[in-house]
Amino acid sequence: MPLQFWRSPGQGSKDTDPLLEAAFPPRMEEDCLKIDDEDSDDNSDGDEDEDEDVKETRAERLRQSGGWLGYLKDFTIFLPYVIPKRDVKVQICLLICLVTIAMQRVLQVAIPYVLGVIADKVTHGSIPIRELLIFLLLDHLNSESGLIFIQELSKIPIKQFSYKQLTNAAFSHVMSQSIDFHSTQDSAEVMKAVEQGEALGNVLETVVIEILPTLIDVIVACTIFYQKFTPAVGMVLLGASIAFLAAEALSSRFTTGLRRRVTKAERIQIRKMHQAIQGWQTVAYFNQFKREASLLSSAVGDHMRARTRFEVREALIKAVVELLVPTTFFALAYLILQRIAAGTASPGDFVFFLTYWDSIIYPLKFLTDHVRWLVRDFVDAERVLHLLQTQPTVTDAPEAYPLAVQDGEVRFEDVSFKYDSSRYALRDVSFTASPGQTIALVGQTGAGKSSILKLLLRLHDVTSGSITIAKQNIRHVTLSSLRDAVSVVPQAPTFFNTSIMENVRYARDTATDEEVYEVCRAAAIHDTIMRYPKAYNTHVGERGVKLSGGEAQRLAIARALLKDAPIVLLDEATSAVDTVTERHIKTALEKLKEGRIVIVIAHRLSTIVDASSILVLHEGSIVERGTHEELCKKKGRYYELWERS
Repeated sequence: MPLQFWRSPGQGSKDTDPLLEAAFPPRMEEDCLKIDDEDSDDNSDGDEDEDEDVKETRAERLRQSGGWLGYLKDFTIFLPYVIPKRDVKVQICLLICLVTIAMQRVLQVAIPYVLGVIADKVTHGSIPIRELLIFLLLDHLNSESGLIFIQELSKIPIKQFSYKQLTNAAFSHVMSQSIDFHSTQDSAEVMKAVEQGEALGNVLETVVIEILPTLIDVIVACTIFYQKFTPAVGMVLLGASIAFLAAEALSSRFTTGLRRRVTKAERIQIRKMHQAIQGWQTVAYFNQFKREASLLSSAVGDHMRARTRFEVREALIKAVVELLVPTTFFALAYLILQRIAAGTASPGDFVFFLTYWDSIIYPLKFLTDHVRWLVRDFVDAERVLHLLQTQPTVTDAPEAYPLAVQDGEVRFEDVSFKYDSSRYALRDVSFTASPGQTIALVGQTGAGKSSILKLLLRLHDVTSGSITIAKQNIRHVTLSSLRDAVSVVPQAPTFFNTSIMENVRYARDTATDEEVYEVCRAAAIHDTIMRYPKAYNTHVGERGVKLSGGEAQRLAIARALLKDAPIVLLDEATSAVDTVTERHIKTALEKLKEGRIVIVIAHRLSTIVDASSILVLHEGSIVERGTHEELCKKKGRYYELWERS
C-alpha cells in the first residue's frame, strides 16, 4: 500500500498508522532521560530492544546537547529531503501553497465581514446585490474549486519530492550497511523504519499548513474581537483558547500509558504474523498451524483489549473537553448580544460572529490533534534518524582506489579476526592463492572457514594482519571494485521471485540471452530449464523455493560464470545433493575454475582431492596444509576427517 505523506486537515488519529505513535509520548525532558517502567512489561524482546536502542540514543544525545534544542538540531539532516533547494518546480509549488494559505486566512475574515454587511443592509430594508455577488466570489474562491483546488495541485509535486528523496536516501543507507547490521536487525523493523521516512513529510505539512495557520487564526480572531467589540470579548476568546489547549494537553497525559500499550500490542501482533508467514515451511514441517493461529489470535485479542481501554478513555476525555466549546460560544454570544441590545453593535456583527466562529473553533479543536500528530511524526522520524546515524563498520577509505586484479595473487598475511572481544574466529592465518589454483578450506564447524570468505569480500575487516589482491591491500581499494572482482557460489543460494533469466542475468545485467544460455549449458542446467513450461521465463518463487537443491546450486554456478570474475569463492557448492547431481555440479565447477583463483569450503572431502592446496583449520588456526596425498601421509587431523567422510 502506498505511503501517504500528507494528511487531510480533518483526518482523525485512528485513520493513521499508530504502530509507533506512542513509543515515546510527549513528555518533559526529564521524563525522556529515564526508562519507563511500563516497557518492562513488553512480551517481545525484539520490540523492547528496538525501543531501548532509540531511547538510549535520544537520552545520550540530550545529555550531550544540553537539552531539546540541541537534540532537535539532529533533525536538520533531513532538510535536503523536504526542502527543494535545487528543484525550481517544487519551489514554485511550495510558494503557491504558502500564498494560498495566506489568502485563505484573509478570506476567513472577509467572508464573515461581508455576511455581516449583508445582514445589516437587510435589516435596513435594502437588497445588497453587490455584497451578495462579492460573497459569491469570495465563497467560490475559498471552496474546493478555488484556492483549495490550487493548493491540492501544488501539493502533489511537493509530496512526490519528499517521498522520492526520503525513500531513496533511507533505502540506500540501509543497503550500504555492513553485514553486522543486517545480521542483527529485524528486517521487518528496518523496512518499517524506512517507511517512516514519510513522517518528515508529515512534519512539514503539520507545521506549515495546520499548526502555524491555526495559531495565526486564533491571534487574528482575538485581535479582531478585541477591536470590533470590547476588550472583554477578545480576552474571553484568548482565555478560552488557552484553556482549551491546556485541557487537551492535560488529557493527552492521561492516555499516554494506554497509547503505549496499544502500540506495543499492535507491534507484537504484526511481528507474530510476519514470523509465521515468513516461516511457513517450518510451520508446515511441524504441523503447527493451529499453534500459530492461536498465538496470533491471542495477540489480536491483547491488541483489541488495549485499544478498547485507550479509545474508551480518550472518548470520555474528549467528551469532557468538548464542554468548553459551547461554554465559550455562550459567553461570547452573550457579550455580543449585550452590545447589540445596548445599541453599540448591529445584528450584522452577530452574523459576523456566527460565521467567523466556525473558522476559529474547528481549527482550534483540531490543533491538539495536529500537535499530537507532530509529536508522533517526530517520534517516527526519530527511528529514521537513528537509522541514518548508524554508520557502516566497513567503508571505503578516504583515498580508496579501484582494484586492478590483472593476474595477481590473493595473499593472507598473519590475518587475525574476532567478531567481538570474547574470542578470535581466526588467528595468524597466512596463505597465498595464484591464478589457476584451488585452495580448499576444511575443518569442523566453527573452525573459521566462512570467516575467511567474509574477510576476502570485506564483509568484515581484519582485526590484524592484511589481505592483498595483486599486492593491493583490500582495505585501500573501493568496496565496489573488490566485489566486482569476486564471484560467490553460496551453500544455500538465494534467488529473487522472478524469472530464471532475470535471476541468472542479475550477475551482469548487460548480458544477452545467448550468453545466459551459454553459462547455463556450462552449468549443466540448460536442458532442465528447457523442460519447464515457460523455460527461462519460469518464476522460481520467493528465495527460489520452487527449485531443487541441485537446480539452485547449478543456477548459482551459472550466475557466477556469467559474472566472469577472476576470483571465485565456493561455500560447499555440492552440499545436500545426490551423487548424480554432484557429478553435474563438479563438471560445472571445472568450467568455473578455469584460469581463476578459487577458494572453496568443503565438507565432502571427495570434492577437493584435486585441490592445489588444502588448509585444515581448527579453532581459527591453520593446523595442517598440503595436497590430499601429502596430508593423508601425515595421518593427522585431515586424515581423520578423510577416514570419517
